[in-house]
Amino acid sequence: MSETQQSKDQSHILLNILMIALETVFSFVLKHDRVIRLQAKNWIEQKITLKINSYIPYFDFYVQFTPQGMLFDLQRPEKIDLEVNTTLLDLIRAFIFANRRSIKHMRLQGDALLKDQFRELILHFSLPQLLADWKEWFKQPTDDQDSVASKKRIAPLLEKIEQQRTQINTLQIEVKQYKNQIRRMQQNQRWTIIIFSAITLFLLALLLYNWLAA
Repeated sequence: MSETQQSKDQSHILLNILMIALETVFSFVLKHDRVIRLQAKNWIEQKITLKINSYIPYFDFYVQFTPQGMLFDLQRPEKIDLEVNTTLLDLIRAFIFANRRSIKHMRLQGDALLKDQFRELILHFSLPQLLADWKEWFKQPTDDQDSVASKKRIAPLLEKIEQQRTQINTLQIEVKQYKNQIRRMQQNQRWTIIIFSAITLFLLALLLYNWLAA
């Protein structure tokens, strides 16, 4: 076996080990952190798949949210819901330091709602947030004080979800209004065509009558 082939095999093994390590860590966090689990609930139900593409240096891998946890893979899946184009440095800054500028620099391709949810998830998965919340993973709200603390922690997320639900309802109402406007415009257009056609036929009949009478 050539040295080049050995080097490729070793790199592939290291990447697989890294994927397994990331999968273990992120799945553990997803399982134990109630806020992250609530934030990612729809992603888990829909089995949202991400493509993480780094162009400096070049590499890519795929992440899927499932009821069993987060699956990291080097093989392209059947569907990709959101593509994240970034650099290794921005990934490190985002997850290690919760750097919002690095998150903003990421170029996201996909549904607008998924983009917003992804930016929120990165902050929840960032090391500063995890270090601040890890003690809550092993706590069960056994008394009123713990229950209140847990509700306070989740309250901003619930408020954001409610805001998104309100925005969706507002957009649905606007869509119905636009559909009604289009329907009225189409009806007006039909009546305009009918009236114009009737006037045209009347003028033609009058012209023909005058021509025959002359």
